[in-house]
Amino acid sequence: MTNYTVRRFGASNQEYEDLSRFLRIVAPEKRPESAEELRQEDGSWPEESLHERVAAYSLDRKMAGLGTCYQAYWQDSPSTVHVRLDIDPDHEKTHLLPLLYQEIQGLLDVRNCDFSRLVSGAREDDSVRVHFLQERGFREEMRSPSSALRIENFDGSACDGAYKRLSQEGIRLITLAQLYEEEPEWKRKLRNLRWAIVQDVPSTEPFAEPSVEEFEEMVLKDPALEEEAFFVALTADGSLVGMSNLWRNDPAGKRLDTGLTGVIRAHRRRGIAAALKMRTIQYAQSSGAETIETSNEEGSPMLALNLKLGFEPKPAWVEYVLDTSA
Repeated sequence: MTNYTVRRFGASNQEYEDLSRFLRIVAPEKRPESAEELRQEDGSWPEESLHERVAAYSLDRKMAGLGTCYQAYWQDSPSTVHVRLDIDPDHEKTHLLPLLYQEIQGLLDVRNCDFSRLVSGAREDDSVRVHFLQERGFREEMRSPSSALRIENFDGSACDGAYKRLSQEGIRLITLAQLYEEEPEWKRKLRNLRWAIVQDVPSTEPFAEPSVEEFEEMVLKDPALEEEAFFVALTADGSLVGMSNLWRNDPAGKRLDTGLTGVIRAHRRRGIAAALKMRTIQYAQSSGAETIETSNEEGSPMLALNLKLGFEPKPAWVEYVLDTSA
């Protein structure tokens, strides 16, 4: 059995370099971040919200595992603490998961955090992690199947008809870049649109309403934002009623990730969401991407729409919850 040293993340320059390197290994599908970018993200985390890490180092002083606990400031749930346990695939999860979790528990005890729920996730096909969580009393609360579309397999024959029907009803689909030019109040209106949609997104916790400044920080300043892949639906009077977007997290550009797709309640069941999704797929085709990946709660109408458009199901991400107040 390999021996590990587990300690609180100290935020030194070397540790941030280790963290950047580690995240590239455990999450190759995500946009790589430099040590400086990670430091800046940590620095922008609200002081009143918990955000702590513990790291496990192997005998050769390489980061082998990472435990993160945090309060999601974008959610209205200060009594919930989220726990992430990331393991280098070259190391045994069965040994490192308990070590990291124990260290996280000790950290929360020292911080004397007032929380009543722990939330952690696992892919449904990760039997070791699923068993680990269930063994400690976590129960399944939400299941979100992933799905992927091979761009070359997309049948775009229905696109023109879908766009024409919306046009006849006075609905236009424009890019974020076009919205800048057309609407002086675009930032506030886009924030309001996103908030109206987000409130209906399935989640283990309620969302907190962001200010325009917070929306700008969380969404508009994200380096993965692609303005020409961010589509908005407008009515004839200029009201924003729907949106869908893709994010460029893959540096090679071969994979694009779906962000938020939705339509405000008063304009649903008119084909707007389907048309927005079609526009994102056509953008992906023109950009040279090979796949689009997304994830939706298993009961969401958006999952059914994605499958109808040709997305193929992949293993689900499952959120597990532990009630600590009992």
